[in-house]
Order: sequence, then C-alpha cells, then structure tokens
Amino acid sequence: MSEREQPVVMKFGGSSVADFERLRRVAEIIATRARERPTVVVVSAMGKTTDRLVREARSLCEPPAPRELDMLLTTGERTSMALLALTLCGRGISAISLTGSQCGVITDHQHGRARIVEVRPFRILDELAAGHVVVVGGFQGVSYKREVTTLGRGGSDTSAVALAAALGADCEIYSDVDGVYDGDPRKLGGAARIDEIGYEQMAALSRAGAQVLHARAVELAAERGIAIYARASFPVDGKRGQTVIRNNPAAPTGVRAVTCDRAVIEVRLRLARPVGGEETVAVIAELGRALGGLGLAYLQIDERGITGLLSASLRDDLESFEAELGRLISRLAHRSPPVTVDALEYRGDLAVLTLVGAGLEERRDTSERALSVLAEAGVRLRGMRTDGQSLALLIAQDEAELATARMHRAMLERSEPPRGSV
Repeated sequence: MSEREQPVVMKFGGSSVADFERLRRVAEIIATRARERPTVVVVSAMGKTTDRLVREARSLCEPPAPRELDMLLTTGERTSMALLALTLCGRGISAISLTGSQCGVITDHQHGRARIVEVRPFRILDELAAGHVVVVGGFQGVSYKREVTTLGRGGSDTSAVALAAALGADCEIYSDVDGVYDGDPRKLGGAARIDEIGYEQMAALSRAGAQVLHARAVELAAERGIAIYARASFPVDGKRGQTVIRNNPAAPTGVRAVTCDRAVIEVRLRLARPVGGEETVAVIAELGRALGGLGLAYLQIDERGITGLLSASLRDDLESFEAELGRLISRLAHRSPPVTVDALEYRGDLAVLTLVGAGLEERRDTSERALSVLAEAGVRLRGMRTDGQSLALLIAQDEAELATARMHRAMLERSEPPRGSV
C-alpha cells in the first residue's frame, strides 16, 4: 500500500471543536488532509459538554445509574460528529458520521470505564472506499450485550489509537498545545517541547496527571506499535511543532519531564485484625488485584490493611468507585475465615508531584536532589515512590504549585537549547 492509499486517523479534542468557528477551522485542516490520504476523524464532545451533561444527570438522580449516564454522555460526541460532518459537506467534502457501535468498536460490559476488546472496521473501510471522510464519535463503543458504553475520561484518545491499529493507519492527536512538554506550558514559563518520547515515559506522564494523552491510549499504541503524532489544532506564535510518541529504546537516563496531579485522594482500608498465617498471601493478593483494578495507584500493603492513591482528576465516577469498594469489603467479610475492614478512610487534600524519565530507580542523585528542592521550598514530603520511569512525591495540595515550579526549574530549566529527539 502506498502512502497515499494508507489511511490516517485524526483526533480532535473538545477544545478544538468548542464552537462553530472552531468547527469550521477544523474542517479546513481535515479537508487539506483528505486531499492527500483516506481520512478518519475521531472527535470529542464540544467544549465542556460532557461536564454539563454529568451535572444535569446528577441534578435529577444522585448517583446517576451508570447505564443511563452512558446513554446520555454519548450524545455529546454524536452531536459534535454530526455537526463536523455537516461542516465538511458544506465545504464540498463528502463526509459521513458514525457512532462507536456503527464503526465496530466492541468493548467489555463496564459502564463508564469500558475497555475496547476489538475493533471491526468493516463499515469504515466501505465508506473510505466510497470516497468519504469518516467522522467517528470518540469515547464510546458497544458491548457484546449490545449496550452502549463509554471509555472514561480521555477515552477519545483510546478510540483513535484503536481505530488506527485496526486500519493500519497513522494516528494524529490534535489539541490546544503543539505536542508534549516537559512541564505544563500554561503554568511554567520555562517548559520546553519534547520532540520525541517513548511509550513508557509517555504512559508514566499520563498516569501522573499530564493532560495531553490518556494513559490507556498510549499503552494500546505500545501494544500495537502505533506511532502517535501530537500536534496543535490551531498553532499560535508560529509554534507548528509536534511530539512523536513511539518506541524509543535509546532514551538517556535522567529526568525528562515534571508533572503534578493536584486532585489526589488517599484511600486507606484498616483491617479489624492483622492478617496472618496461610491466609496472608491470598488476602493480600485479592486486595491488590481488586484495588488496582479500581484505579488505586501506589499501593502499600501490610498485615493491617492497604493504602493507595486515587486520582480524582482522571476519574468521573467516584461514586462508582465507592460502590465497588463497598462490594469488595462485603466479599472480604464473607470469606472463610472472614476479613473485616475496621475503618475506611479518605483524605483529599493531597497532590502527587512526579518526575518522569529513564533509569530513575537506579539514580540516587535524582531522588536526593528532588528531596533537597522540596526542603529548600519548605514543602513537606508525605510519601515517595520510585520505579524505572518515575519518581512520585506525595505533598500537600496547597503546596503543589510552588513545588512544581521549583522542581521544574531545578531539574529541567537550563541555559542550553531545549531537549529534542534522542
């Protein structure tokens, strides 16, 4: 297949299609691309539509039933995909809009946090062969039970990567920034764009709260070997660069980016009695699997219970989390012998400041320097965890802005030119 015959998948986020003027500008970008290659477009809901729909649902029913909430939320993407298709048609570009179910995105049965099981892109291939630009509603699919499902916050990224994998296509992600930066460019004046970054480091950044790409999309790209090109929908000040996310085994050791998740909840389950004897391994394994599956990170398990961190900024379904946690506690109580949870505690005034790079677990100088930066800023460290790709520092939420700025300045802002591809 020649390059002109190979499809391209373009994904536009909610800010890129927030109003009719932006829809028209996006249509111009798509029209230019469609003259070169068969084009599939994945689109999110317009602006803050999803947040508005969630508020409306909660004003009528608290908590909203997950199935009905999914039915409601998918209308956001359906609206934007139909309006974008109409805009393209108005420009003389033949376009057709398809829902996730119409284009063969098959998911598991979880409402609100469904995972894509497979993609059957037969309808898309037929429409491309007919010369149409295919506009797909992101964030949604259909389960084997023929239920409409949503993929959770950032799910349109995952939709785009999954479609690119199924079509053997390139994947281009358009947002309000021209790629991936080593810090939040909206808050850090010294932040520099990274020309190329590997899957592991990008996934670590996403899990740590960076808003450019959803972690599941990066993981799926790594599984399928799909390169992602992160670009700005509407470049400003001549910034027309990009970041390429793909396999990058030659990444140098050291810190490449700093990010901060400012909405972190600490969840602690305290057992009524210590777990001991033969039941220890089984109970700890069950706790670890279950809480990890619920989205709890940085788990610390001992004989008296388990503590983990939940990112509120990456979840729209905290009520669902609490319900699932309640079911887990009930299952533990009905074990033989029973395991009783004496206390369930939440603490929500925390943030996680994360340094992302390569070989951080082996580099003591990185952790020593990071701790020194916090001490000099008067920021109290409440916990620390490191692995090969990241160093996570638990701090108070009201100290997050100061700590992030100081850490970025100390670790990444130098007089030499910005870091590029490696």
